[in-house]
Amino acid sequence: MVIYTPSDPIMAESNSIHRHRPDQSPIIEHQHVSITSNVQSNVLKVVLIPDEPTLKRHLGLFSGVCFIIGIIIGVLQETQSVGLCLIVWTACGLISILGALCYAEIGTIIPRNGAEVAYLKEGIGSVHERTGDILAYLFVWTSVLVIKPASIAVGCLTFSQYFLSGILNNCGSSPELVKMLAIFAILILINVNSLSVSAANRLNIVFVICKVLIILTIIIVGLVRIGQGHTQSLQNSFAGTTKKPFGVVLAFYKGLYAFGGWHNLNTVTEELKNPKRNLWLSIVLALPCVIILYILTNISYFTAMNKVELLNSNAVAVTWGEVALGSAVRVLVIFISISALGAANISLFGAARYCMVGAQYRYLPEFFACVQTQRLTPLPGVVLVGVLAIAFCIPSNIYGLIDIFSFSTWIFFGLTFVATLCCKVTKKNVQRVINVPIPIVIIILLIAISLVIIPIVYNRSIRFLFAAIVMLFGLIFYYPFVYRKIELPFMKKMNSTLQAFFKLQQAQINIE
Repeated sequence: MVIYTPSDPIMAESNSIHRHRPDQSPIIEHQHVSITSNVQSNVLKVVLIPDEPTLKRHLGLFSGVCFIIGIIIGVLQETQSVGLCLIVWTACGLISILGALCYAEIGTIIPRNGAEVAYLKEGIGSVHERTGDILAYLFVWTSVLVIKPASIAVGCLTFSQYFLSGILNNCGSSPELVKMLAIFAILILINVNSLSVSAANRLNIVFVICKVLIILTIIIVGLVRIGQGHTQSLQNSFAGTTKKPFGVVLAFYKGLYAFGGWHNLNTVTEELKNPKRNLWLSIVLALPCVIILYILTNISYFTAMNKVELLNSNAVAVTWGEVALGSAVRVLVIFISISALGAANISLFGAARYCMVGAQYRYLPEFFACVQTQRLTPLPGVVLVGVLAIAFCIPSNIYGLIDIFSFSTWIFFGLTFVATLCCKVTKKNVQRVINVPIPIVIIILLIAISLVIIPIVYNRSIRFLFAAIVMLFGLIFYYPFVYRKIELPFMKKMNSTLQAFFKLQQAQINIE
């Protein structure tokens, strides 16, 4: 092994996986590069293990832009007027840009896959180590085991429902058929993400192209309809605006949820080529484009529907297509289904990295940190999240589960903004490509806090209590398995077996 201290603490140009684990086990030490951080001096000591299987930097700038655009979906309600609807869309986009820039800053300070896992562990942990450790663990528990699998299942169920409605001729598809196709789609995504990172990335680019074609079609047809005089719903655009403050807040809540893909590129920082440049540049290019496309798309919707029809529609694009495209709406429906599948693919791609980094910190069994030797994919993480997603497809309706846990996403967003503030104090000498002013970070943090508290106050539903209980339930496993580092016998045997397997694979590759 060669130990050295780099002049650039960000290590952005390294082609190997970085990690922060002073207590490496043999299986983890065998497969990855190790980073240990000295908070006092802000110096990173890197241990390089040559010729070891690691994830590579496959993603360029265009892939980064597609990664952000591909996951951003959603429909905005609650405003009760066209004018306020468009204003909220714009404001949500601007807030998302600011949040993404905060993530870009901490992403160059802590250049690791897993985003929030590493940021909470090493950002808040730089102020209080145990607090950062617990918060990072709770994120892994909530995200890997519940939120991401449920989101993947929703995306694939949406794909299945739309695809079947597009190819079947006026005969409804049974719930069983929808579930079977969704499970089949998840199995396909598992295989693609297990076989090749490049293939998964190319598939995502195809999905994004389909999505952009849908949006451009909607926009162009909408502009044509405006030229034909279909502007009734756009006149007196602020008529009927809601007077309920909570209604406006919930509109922002749903709008920001629709823009929720702005943070996903940080989950694959170590696989992004030249992340010091491409991380923030992807954000700057992607999010303004999304804002413009969203606004023009909503304007197009209002050329074919009034606000009552739009707010009551379960599938706004389909309802619009039935009016504006007639029988050609079937093609639009199929493209929409492909877009939903693309969002599921990106969720699986990122969730596998959450799983891998969580295992590197020993929040999950260590074999989930393994990288497949020949194909260099996080195979165990892909399989774990994919199997959980299949399990979430079995219930008849899991969309309520997403609503319950969506507020927890903003809890961890807020904690990540706290980590960004912590890094400004504890890592102030680390080179920064982008430096977001502290007042802006505080404003975004306050927005995150309000998006957590206000829906609870407004709904007063026991569902949020249930979600909090599920999140905190993970602490039962934290004490014995993370804090006390107890390892069950079968886990030791599995780690030993995998260690021997990976050594054998690597030996065979070296011989060849």
